[in-house]
Amino acid sequence: MKRIILCASALAFATQAQAGGQLDTFKFTGQSNFIPGFEDVEIVPIFWDDRCTNVEYTINDIRNPTGAAGPIPLAQWAPEMQASLDPWNDIPTSYIEMNVTATRTIVGPNPAVPGLRSFNFVNEITWQTAVGAGFLASSPSVSLQEDATFVLGDDIDGDGDSDVYDPSAASGRTDCHDFDSDGDIEFSAGFYTAGTILENDVQYNDRLVAAGILWELTPSSTPVGALPRLTDIQAVAIHEFGHSHGLAHSFVNQTSTADGTGATMFPFIDIDDRFSEIGQRSLHGDDVAWSSFVYREGSAASGAGALQADDIAFGSVYRIISGAYSRNGFGVLGGNISATAVNSKAIVSSAYSGKARAFSPNGFQVFVGSLANSIISDQYQLPVPKGVYRLALQALDGDPAAAGNISTTAVIGGILGQHNYPEEFRDSQESSLENLPGHSVPQQANTGSQSGVNVITNSDITLRNAGALTSIGIIAELGSTDVVYAERFSNAQVLGLLNAGAKMTTGLFRTGVFDASVVGVWEQAGLYLGRVNGDGTAAIDFNAPLATESEFVGQDGDLTPFFFNADVSLTIQTQLAADPSLEVFLVLKRKNIFNRADDPRPPVLGLQTVAASAGRSYLSVAGGAFIPRPTQNWIVELKFTPAN
Repeated sequence: MKRIILCASALAFATQAQAGGQLDTFKFTGQSNFIPGFEDVEIVPIFWDDRCTNVEYTINDIRNPTGAAGPIPLAQWAPEMQASLDPWNDIPTSYIEMNVTATRTIVGPNPAVPGLRSFNFVNEITWQTAVGAGFLASSPSVSLQEDATFVLGDDIDGDGDSDVYDPSAASGRTDCHDFDSDGDIEFSAGFYTAGTILENDVQYNDRLVAAGILWELTPSSTPVGALPRLTDIQAVAIHEFGHSHGLAHSFVNQTSTADGTGATMFPFIDIDDRFSEIGQRSLHGDDVAWSSFVYREGSAASGAGALQADDIAFGSVYRIISGAYSRNGFGVLGGNISATAVNSKAIVSSAYSGKARAFSPNGFQVFVGSLANSIISDQYQLPVPKGVYRLALQALDGDPAAAGNISTTAVIGGILGQHNYPEEFRDSQESSLENLPGHSVPQQANTGSQSGVNVITNSDITLRNAGALTSIGIIAELGSTDVVYAERFSNAQVLGLLNAGAKMTTGLFRTGVFDASVVGVWEQAGLYLGRVNGDGTAAIDFNAPLATESEFVGQDGDLTPFFFNADVSLTIQTQLAADPSLEVFLVLKRKNIFNRADDPRPPVLGLQTVAASAGRSYLSVAGGAFIPRPTQNWIVELKFTPAN
């Protein structure tokens, strides 16, 4: 039996936007080496076989998308599909080619939902989705779950028609094409490995009209609180066709300190920000790197990977940085690592670590094992253009995206508790106890690929007064000047850790912006000492800063680290011990004139709304006193590395 699976990746939407690798699937091995009675199931990437990388799509004309003025005609939206494929096709270092070659009415097997996509060896583009679908679009692929040899007569989709042809009867052709001219694709007889994509359908959702979500052909911005919210077809389509390549979601949602747009393959899209949608139409370096990594031009002397006119060999442009990615002595499944170019200070690509294993008792259910038997490999591979880079580690902790947005491998890592470590840079002396996580040593990738570039996640102790995030921003900020947030950490908490040998390393602020194309720059982040006055207000000693960073760049929908120098711990320890009334304050000052696109609201700090707060979160507006917030806790953290 040839086992296959449907692998669907959906694009979510949000008022605030929150490929770095490949999508993956199960490979049933038929072996039981670790858990008696359970078959080993390897997690493998999905991809198009080299014989099938000239992918042909058929537009299903059974339904049109709804725009502000009503249905958008086929003649207007159909060209957007090819326009969304062209940027992927134009990558000179990637050999996969995808094109729209036909338009017709396709009626699926479910009469209640005519035109609903199905597994039929037709790569469909459709606006018909299941009732209740909540995504903007998705790109489900059907792929092999075991190595298989296709032979003439195999009816893989069960429609009574063979899906395999004999290449000797096709003038020597071995590519996937409509051999018998019946409208679906046949595969050449031969061997195919687990993970091979058999079919990909792209389905766009036109069922969100009731929620005020409509479609448009030219990106526009939606005013705050207004309906309908219009979604750019091409911005969504180019993302979905990345999944059609087999690419996973990227973790890059902010390219640099000056560019708020991220990778096209980031899992969320800001449909209310036209600048963000315009940015999504253009491929990021991360998108280009991963399409090129999977389908490498110049990787073969003949066939799909052979160089042709206008092609550029992958190896002449890219280098691969690789190594082990570990935490607590185990490889991390789904650890994110990104490369920021030293010269441009822009993120060029990112990757996820590890290869996972699961277990099946019956050939279809799959269960996660222990850390020891779930990890096949601790390695990561990071494709980068020639250059010099700072490498950064980040956990898939839900901000700005979660393991479930990325891959099965990442999900297994999350189940095993591997996504709870602090953000940091790679140093030349990697250790699980780094007192300077903000320090890095540049990694060169000019002369050749670099292996053995190992990374180890840092151990930490976290002080946080708030619970889970429930909101971003408060009414008191809007229209106000000189807005300053402060978060208090008690003398006893901090001094207790320092006396035990811990080192204070990082402050973190959960920052965000309302337009995803904007970089949220703050006037200053700072670390200070202060006291609580008799009336409950805070008195912070701004004349004696312990650490400051001006023009502090906040991340979009994530905890932004504010790294400290090595001498901070001793200074604070000495002063707290000498004066028990002193407490530690992390402070974030907002700019009065801030970056914006169309949304007038300023960069904001995340918070937890509660019935009654602990009184450790303070706000100062227009130079006034630092007043405690009675029902809000700022999402602010103070991190330490424990004693050696």
